[in-house]
Amino acid sequence: MDAMAFLLRHAVFTTRSFAAMTARGVDSASRTLNRLAARGQLAKVTRGVWAQTAHPAFTPFAAVGFLLGNEQGHVSFISALHRHGVLSQIPGAVHVATTGHGRVVDSPIGRFEFFRLRPQMMLTGVDVSDTDPFYPLATAEKALLDTVYVALWGRRFRRLPELDLESVDGRRVLELLERQVTALPLKNALVARLGELGIHADR
Repeated sequence: MDAMAFLLRHAVFTTRSFAAMTARGVDSASRTLNRLAARGQLAKVTRGVWAQTAHPAFTPFAAVGFLLGNEQGHVSFISALHRHGVLSQIPGAVHVATTGHGRVVDSPIGRFEFFRLRPQMMLTGVDVSDTDPFYPLATAEKALLDTVYVALWGRRFRRLPELDLESVDGRRVLELLERQVTALPLKNALVARLGELGIHADR
């Protein structure tokens, strides 16, 4: 495959995938991609990850899997709630749950904020997008649980204006909570906060 054909197919990709599919070495691929970036045809998201923001399939969410690397994680919190139509508030960053360190990645395609969750909170409640490349996306119920969980530890996500819970299954939220949070005081605090938001087992 030549470089043009590859770029027509891929909105977000790595240097290694470009090298492999265009039959060139990684160093040669890196030089080619850096030249394209210097001309404004590509954006360098981070080392070894590239994006074509003008590509019709481009979305910054597609970079999440590459930024996570070997960590478990998924798009969640305000970003996922907005994508599911539960929250009209437009997030100023892509919010990602991760088993790695909490951090912020500022890039030419946007700001990515990573929040650390315990591994047991990564086991269920996550789907994948129908994009290429796909990215892991929390369900509406899982995103709400993640959001309330992180809000207990600090100021982030404490205010959830214009929350529309019509499409949220309250029983599913509480089932996820039961499976993923074992400490009783923490579980009780989460149940109380979810109750304040209108999430009950009979919803």
